[in-house]
Amino acid sequence: MRALAFVLLAACGGGGGNGGGDPDACADCTPNPDAGMYTWRLEPRAATLLYRYEDTSALAEGRSTRVAVEHGGLTCDLWAMPDVEIEAADRTVTITPRAFARQPTCTLTASQTRIVTLSGLTAGTWTVRGGGASTAASFTITVGPAPGRACGLSPCTLDCDCDLTAGERCLGAMGFGGPFLACARPCEHDRDCHDGSCLDIADGHFRTCLDGAECDGTRPCPPGYTCATGACTPTFVLNQSTRGECASDQDCSGGLRCVEATAGAGANRCEVACRTGGGWCQGAHVCGPAAADLANLARSDSVCGFLGE
Repeated sequence: MRALAFVLLAACGGGGGNGGGDPDACADCTPNPDAGMYTWRLEPRAATLLYRYEDTSALAEGRSTRVAVEHGGLTCDLWAMPDVEIEAADRTVTITPRAFARQPTCTLTASQTRIVTLSGLTAGTWTVRGGGASTAASFTITVGPAPGRACGLSPCTLDCDCDLTAGERCLGAMGFGGPFLACARPCEHDRDCHDGSCLDIADGHFRTCLDGAECDGTRPCPPGYTCATGACTPTFVLNQSTRGECASDQDCSGGLRCVEATAGAGANRCEVACRTGGGWCQGAHVCGPAAADLANLARSDSVCGFLGE
C-alpha cells in the first residue's frame, strides 16, 4: 500500500496543482463585501496555457479526465465558473476562464490556474482550445472506445467503477511509483467538497476531496458562512428580498456581492458570486448560468439560481 502524505496548501494562492491554494482560506483573500463600495463584473480571462492535469493515462469512453487552464488577471479578481463548451459534432472542447472583476479595479496583476473536469467525451480525437482572446496552444485528447465489460472493477478504468452518486470519477494521477488510476472526487475549492477539504495528496491525486472537517480554528469560512460541526454553513438566506437591486456591496447582506448585470440585462443585483460549481448556495439554489434561475432574478452567470419548489 502506498504511504499517503497529506499536504494542505498555503492560503491566498492560485487555483490548484503544485503550489496552488485555497482563495478563501484566509477569510476570502478579497475585500469583505460589507467593507467597500464595490461592484463585481463577470469577465472572460484569456487562457495562456492548456494541458491535461496530472493525467497521462490512456483515456477510454466512459472515463473523465481533467484539464488545467492557466490565465492572467488581477489580484482583486474573484474566481468565477469557467465557460466550457463541448461540441460533439466536431469533437471540440472550448474553455474560457472567467473572473468577477472588482469595480473600481486594482492594478496588480496575478496568474491563476483553473482545473476543469471533462466527462462524457465519446471515442475519437478531441481538440481542447481556449475561447475568446486565448493565446494558449490547443492540444488533442484521443479517446478510445468504451470497453465491453460490466462496471465495478477495482482499480478503476471507468467512472462507473466509482461511486458516482458521491461525485467520484476515475482520475489519472502520478504517484511515487508512476502513473495510476483511482476513484476520487475532483475539486478546486473546499466548497466543492461540501463536508471535507480540497487537498493535494503527495502520493495520490492533487485537488481532490478528503473527508473530514472543512473548517476549524485555523481554517475560517468565507464571509457569509459559519463553521458548524466542521462544515461552512451559509448565514444568509436567498430570496427576492436579499437578491435585490444594489449600487454596491454595502447594499447587500454579508456574503453576497453586488454583481453587475450582463450588458442590457438590467440593474445590478445582490448575489452569491460562485467561485466554482460547488456548494456556495443556500436552500433550493445551485450555482450556474442566469438562464437556469427559475426565480428570474439572476442577471449574470456564475451566481446562485433557484431550482424551484
